[in-house]
Amino acid sequence: MQVCHNCHSKQFDGTIFCAECGASLIATTRRETTLSLGQRGPTGDLADSAGVIAPAPLPEGPRITLVIMNSGRRINLDIQDDLLIGRKDNARSIFPDVDLGLDGGYDSGVSRRHAILSWKQGTYMIEDLGSANGTFINGRKISSAQPARLSSGDELQCGTLLIRVEFD
Repeated sequence: MQVCHNCHSKQFDGTIFCAECGASLIATTRRETTLSLGQRGPTGDLADSAGVIAPAPLPEGPRITLVIMNSGRRINLDIQDDLLIGRKDNARSIFPDVDLGLDGGYDSGVSRRHAILSWKQGTYMIEDLGSANGTFINGRKISSAQPARLSSGDELQCGTLLIRVEFD
């Protein structure tokens, strides 16, 4: 997790802009002038004012937003690998990628290891991991260990915690 220097809210590692206030989360320690723009480095690549060649932008994977309905929190995710949804438990060393404990997950019946969110063959999928209170898509309970397809606008429910799914 990283902390926004402007509003001090916690953000996922790799996030470029704060989801709360919109401030840039990229550390800017170097100063650039207009004189350095357009100069080429030794390999012909554009260089910054210190002569350092800027790295190529990282490829973006599939993006999805989870909107927690009771708190209004928006979780923007870049799915490169499967993401664990659940509640953090330090004592048992369980650290889910999407921690719903901050949104009333305990009272809503979210398990520590509740579900897996994934991107497979161009489709967003959710798989219940045998959670105690179930996972639902648009009010329909999905079977444990059987991936189910998610569509933009679906209402995902972990226990009784309601989450709206958004993606392009």
